[in-house]
Amino acid sequence: MSRSAKLLLIVLIVLVPVLLYGIAKGALYYKAKTTVDDFVLAAANHADIRYVDIDTDLRGIVTVNQITVQPSGYQDTIGIHSVRVSSDDPMFFLRGGPSDGENRSPPPQLGFEVAGIKVPLHSDLINAGLAGDAGAAPTDAADAPEAIGACANGLNIDPAMLQQMGFAELTMDLGGRYRVDQTTREMSLAFDLDMHDIESVHANARLTDVDMQTFAAGGAPQFNLGDLTFAMRVNPAFGRQALKTCAIGTEQPVQEWSERLADQALVQLEAQGMTLGHGLSSALRRFYAEWGEFRLEARPAKPVGLMSLLFVPPEQLVSILGLRMSLNDRPIDDIGFEWKRPGGQGLNALLEPTPQGESDGPRRPPSRVLMRREFIEVPVNAIGSYIDREVKIKPRGEPLREGVLKRISDGDAEVEQLLHGGRFTVFVPLREIESVAVLELRQIEPGGG
Repeated sequence: MSRSAKLLLIVLIVLVPVLLYGIAKGALYYKAKTTVDDFVLAAANHADIRYVDIDTDLRGIVTVNQITVQPSGYQDTIGIHSVRVSSDDPMFFLRGGPSDGENRSPPPQLGFEVAGIKVPLHSDLINAGLAGDAGAAPTDAADAPEAIGACANGLNIDPAMLQQMGFAELTMDLGGRYRVDQTTREMSLAFDLDMHDIESVHANARLTDVDMQTFAAGGAPQFNLGDLTFAMRVNPAFGRQALKTCAIGTEQPVQEWSERLADQALVQLEAQGMTLGHGLSSALRRFYAEWGEFRLEARPAKPVGLMSLLFVPPEQLVSILGLRMSLNDRPIDDIGFEWKRPGGQGLNALLEPTPQGESDGPRRPPSRVLMRREFIEVPVNAIGSYIDREVKIKPRGEPLREGVLKRISDGDAEVEQLLHGGRFTVFVPLREIESVAVLELRQIEPGGG
């Protein structure tokens, strides 16, 4: 082979992959831009939407940058730093969505992130919304003789109150994602919302026995709930400032507004048929005093069908779902409550006939759900099954370690403990562990101990 032929071969070896990459990236960019432009055109009657540029990544990521949205009939605009859509199936972006009656299976993984949403609180769009709500829920002076100030009817974090607290704009990030495992028929879901300097919400769920055939056809599949985690955090600095704002124009000091807001929240819950027990009521009052993170976990012993919960008496929901709650990393011991569902105690109330002699009499009030926290001993060699659970570990010749088991690594059990308001991690060698106990919540039967 001549020298020129070898040189040409080397050039081709280098250029062909680059050329193929350029073609694929160009096709992905063209498809993404076409899809975005079609969306902008379809929304033209409702809003003027503009963007600066689009970034594409062949790993399956499309990002639209510097978006502005001006709703029709309004002067102000809503700014969005970026919208990012990702999937582990790059062909999803090249194929596009279904059209002309064509069914296309959703990708096994899909996520989105909307970063830097900025909404001006003084905008004409916000003011129009406030004007529409002005007379929607007038205050009854007879029920609230001191109904003055921003929190006369409870804590309502609306644009008007945010402006009163000194906010000029509301900045948010939000995102969501799902992932499907065709083999195990499981789906994981996640959602995140972060309102900067105000509050954040995070939710994760694991679904089992997902109807993959319906999912592949683009429909809403049936499923069972494997587990669920929900966390809401209110920035303590924001919460304290909110209490100060509530106190403006009233004769009550800031310290009393915490109790008043908690009382109002309890009354609102009772109006909806739910009465909290001592533990949850105390936690609610503590929340309005300390703010911070409220966390709820549902870990049923076996997956639960959501429709079946409609047939379950409310007092059994805690045990069936394996509910656990905490406030600022402190478990809420008593999560008992009474709940009077509208129209009966579930769908079974519609299906079962009313016994004779009871139709005209008063209904028996729902019983309170009482739960007991107990540490149950488990085999030491099963300790790895209790990650993220509250445990008591007794090392040989050492003090008892109580806290949250974070991980098993390098022959050690890592336990996170709360001491003096801080978090500390201790490492317990597995070979030195004499016993392990795991915290369980058990329902106390009426009249039982």
